[in-house]
Amino acid sequence: MLVVLATLMLCTWLLPINAGHIEVALSIPAATAERPTWGDQRQAFSGRLVRGYGLDEAVADEFAEWILEASTRQRLAPELIASLVMTESSFRKDARSHVGAVGPAQVQPDLWSKFCGADLHNPEENIYCGAQILAHYENVCRRESDTLEAAKACALRSYNAGFHNQDNVYFKQVHKRYAAKIDRYRSPLIEAEQAVDVPS
Repeated sequence: MLVVLATLMLCTWLLPINAGHIEVALSIPAATAERPTWGDQRQAFSGRLVRGYGLDEAVADEFAEWILEASTRQRLAPELIASLVMTESSFRKDARSHVGAVGPAQVQPDLWSKFCGADLHNPEENIYCGAQILAHYENVCRRESDTLEAAKACALRSYNAGFHNQDNVYFKQVHKRYAAKIDRYRSPLIEAEQAVDVPS
């Protein structure tokens, strides 16, 4: 405590005093680039969904917000989440599979409701949960993978068929088709972004 007081007294003694006030000069760096607002980011990503997948603008706006939020929460690329949603449900909010998976991210409520703490019939929460599951699998797979790319591939295989089936030889062709679909649906989003960046 004495050291803190001595430091404060020394600083006060060294600083110029003007009419009983201590003057302190602060240096605040100028902004190097303006960051886009959340609305700007959503609008830009929505445009990419429209151009990349041919979605209706209203649908793209709604899903863009959910996907960007899930991307931020789970630190996953929004293009990955969007391609997962396109692969799983083609952006249908009420999609239901023969094994009981529901919603845009095709999450099985009996397996994941408690994990996510979400109403999986709500499309917004369904996307958040799907991203949370994928991020969880990526973390688990990192412990067993040599590279980040291998962990990401393991996470997608696990999302598609379950972690215990991700190395199952009987699922090899299923995994290859799933990964190919994810890549195929990710490409138009990346191309749509590059088309905006290139002046015409």
